[in-house]
Amino acid sequence: MKFKILLAAIAATACSSPVAAVGAGSSAPLACTAPEYRQFDFWVGRWTVEDVLNHTPGESVIESVYGGCGIRENWAEPDLTGGSLNIYVPAEKKWRQLWIDSSGSRREFIGGLNDKGEMVLIATYPSRAHPGATVMDRMIFSKRPDGTVRQYSDASLDDGATWTPRYDNIYTRRN
Repeated sequence: MKFKILLAAIAATACSSPVAAVGAGSSAPLACTAPEYRQFDFWVGRWTVEDVLNHTPGESVIESVYGGCGIRENWAEPDLTGGSLNIYVPAEKKWRQLWIDSSGSRREFIGGLNDKGEMVLIATYPSRAHPGATVMDRMIFSKRPDGTVRQYSDASLDDGATWTPRYDNIYTRRN
């Protein structure tokens, strides 16, 4: 009897939660309808990717997820797989990206659109190669007139005074 009461209490709590309400066909308005949530939509798609600096091929599937509140990246190249979750954070007026990959790396990027319409995201973390130094890892995403997307990345060890190229990816849509 006590077990049945406990199950009934758990079921009642689960059904009253916001997650359950959304899953149950709630008519609540979608939370992510502001135009800022669409700023990174140019990256959404199925892509063949070439790094023009290092001549490394890759593939990426970028999709809008969770009612348009986020963007999920799934990356694959011959020696590495990984992905990211991206979201616009209204209280900060910034985009955040969490990247993880098969090498065990993790990066947290923060940024937003610049005045050219490019998405610029920067992660800051301790350098493994230069103990005591801090790395600024910058990615710049830009939509190009031919429908491709460029993702250029560089890094700085001197707080942004100088930058060293890391990769220059060109995303071409797959049919």
